[in-house]
Amino acid sequence: MGDNALVNNLIEEKDLDKKEETYPLLVEQCQDCFLVQIVNPVDTHKIYQAQDYLYFTGEMPTTNEYFKEFAIELKRYLKNNSFVVEIGSNDGTMLSHFKEYKILGIDPSTNVVIRALAKGIPTLSSGFNEQNAKNIRKEFGQATLIGGANCIAHIDDIHSLMRGVKELLSDEGVFWVECNYWGGMVKNKNYSLVYHDHYSYFSLKSWFDLAKMYGMECFDAYVTPAQGGSLRVFLSKTKKVRTPRLIDLMEEEVNLNNYETAERYGRECKEEALKLKDKIDEIKKDGKTIAGYGAAAKGFSILKLAGIDERHIDYFVDDSPAKQGKYTPVSHIPVVARKDRPDPDYFFLTAPNYSKIIIDKEKDFKDNGGHFITSDCRII
Repeated sequence: MGDNALVNNLIEEKDLDKKEETYPLLVEQCQDCFLVQIVNPVDTHKIYQAQDYLYFTGEMPTTNEYFKEFAIELKRYLKNNSFVVEIGSNDGTMLSHFKEYKILGIDPSTNVVIRALAKGIPTLSSGFNEQNAKNIRKEFGQATLIGGANCIAHIDDIHSLMRGVKELLSDEGVFWVECNYWGGMVKNKNYSLVYHDHYSYFSLKSWFDLAKMYGMECFDAYVTPAQGGSLRVFLSKTKKVRTPRLIDLMEEEVNLNNYETAERYGRECKEEALKLKDKIDEIKKDGKTIAGYGAAAKGFSILKLAGIDERHIDYFVDDSPAKQGKYTPVSHIPVVARKDRPDPDYFFLTAPNYSKIIIDKEKDFKDNGGHFITSDCRII
């Protein structure tokens, strides 16, 4: 996907003249295990610790209710004295639904950890690895429930993660993962998830392979609507009966993990990006204004592959105060509050998974003749 800036690295106005770093973004599929992964990944310190991380779970629409519902499902594995650990806990939104238990969050980004602490969520500002798992076990004991929502793909050493989970998880405990799903990416020609923060793109097969390496088993799995389609997998040290929905998903993956599927995915994504570029060019030739709705990481990946930049997007609007007043990397497109600019002719929806919420919210814009452009080239 060429040389890319880090998608969550928005620029302060005072830094616009400084040299910006970009990094090659190359995705390959291992032909031994068929895991799809970033080649030569960027050091995690540059992504999560050398700068403020601008994704806050609590600011995402409907996320709190989504996690509240999932927490109810997870509590069937817990007892009154259970210890619950969340990897990549961000601002503590998920763990806030487990306050009746002993809890600990772990996240490498100091600025989001501060938000979690302000909410009363005990959180360790660090990455999760084998050594940290040993330290946590020594002080707190083993965990009954360990998990991570859309953060496991952000860990560059998956084997250290698994060794840490094996160390910290009790014999009867459950390790749950919610991650980007390679099957959904292929089905939907979704390349918005491809950026430096995501080191791996998992199938269910990936988790069967990892579980086997570390003496664990997958006993349940299903796909949720989050992030355009996320995979939820449940692993344990002890053998449990496989659920019907896990078996169904195994059958759906029969033709997923092979070179031909990966090659087709790459080709079809490029075709989708070219179609989007043609549509945006056509709108700009008519003298129309286009703004991006949301300075979202997914949107930046879409725009980059399509070759859409400051020549096409006049500005971005975003509800997050942490992003307002800043500029996109390289292209230096301003990010503003929704109220600070007049309505454009078109909004490009940069967060496909929130499209319906945004369109419903912007009824007046639509009623006044405004239009939305989706990443799959539809005009709404």
